[in-house]
Amino acid sequence: MKQRIKYAIEHGVQNALQLFRVLPLQPRVNFIAFSGRQYSDSPRRISELLHREHPEIQQVWAFNEPEKFRFLEEKGIKVVKYKSLEYLYYVMTSKVYVDNAEFWSILKFRPEQMVLQTWHGGGAYKRVGGHRIDVNEREQQHAVEKMNKITLFLSSSKAFTDFVIRDAYQYQGEVLECGLPRNDDLLSSTPVSRRVRDALNIPDDAKVLIYAPTFRNSHSLDLYDVDFAPLKAALERKFGGEWIIALRMHYYVADKAMASQAPFLRNATDYPDMQDLLQCADVLLTDYSSCMWDFSLLHRPCFLYARDISEYRGERDFYTPIDSWPFPLASDNDELEKIIAAFDADAYLDAVDRHHEELGSTESGTAARQCAERIAAFLK
Repeated sequence: MKQRIKYAIEHGVQNALQLFRVLPLQPRVNFIAFSGRQYSDSPRRISELLHREHPEIQQVWAFNEPEKFRFLEEKGIKVVKYKSLEYLYYVMTSKVYVDNAEFWSILKFRPEQMVLQTWHGGGAYKRVGGHRIDVNEREQQHAVEKMNKITLFLSSSKAFTDFVIRDAYQYQGEVLECGLPRNDDLLSSTPVSRRVRDALNIPDDAKVLIYAPTFRNSHSLDLYDVDFAPLKAALERKFGGEWIIALRMHYYVADKAMASQAPFLRNATDYPDMQDLLQCADVLLTDYSSCMWDFSLLHRPCFLYARDISEYRGERDFYTPIDSWPFPLASDNDELEKIIAAFDADAYLDAVDRHHEELGSTESGTAARQCAERIAAFLK
């Protein structure tokens, strides 16, 4: 019975797609971020700039829970439910589609549409797509097929272009090496600290560490065993002041994010935009997440805590050796305290600059504007 229902749904969707594909394309832009989970990241930055400078261009955003994002309708932006019939209609009849992840595989775009892929990570760290060890050959090929529906791919660095776009995804189309729109604010003086501090109840005089590890295939929290009280003490000894530690867990394990109720801890997992948190942070603690690339643009201290490096190499592996990254690495809590105590700011800044040069950073600070101008010109 389940198979029959699944077949009937898929058959109905395919029929709808065929119908919508014969309808005329409209001069509007369809946006989605993290498969409908958020209003954030590079799609948000492009959307906001387009709304400010080209309010005549119609926008549609897709979400898993559209009721949470109805505030966008006050700006004239259409909000639809991801994977609904309405969503398919707007995707198939909009001239421009903007995404930051691997999109729904059933989508079949027309040659007349612009499909802009911003991606959701910079630098060149953990392997993706056709390079992943932890997925089978069929899944790798599936990812390659989806990415080759794109007409314009953004890149944060020459290494990302070579390793990810051209090799892992075997993409042969146009690459715009302008950096990620979500990082434009990190390269400017745009203030965000106030709204983050208000949202997380962080005192004005407190310093902030964001702990933002990536997920593991097991979806377990066992590897996120940071001892926060000694960490806080180590930060205070090294950098002075009072510290707040905000946890930003991956959405795959968001429901397990907070166990401790220590007064210096904050749950930032549901905060709507990661880049705001990075701008507010004085220090970042992560493991293999590419948020380290974004944060490095601020030239503030970033530390890595990862005690499963050998296992992760076997599960997924890296594009560049982890010991070549400029971020001090600890494999247990004692070592974490030691690398904080030994932190050398001048040496770190030099290492970060070399890292950007070695990976061939293309972060421009104008990525959102470049994308908006391309979209506006395409819709004329």
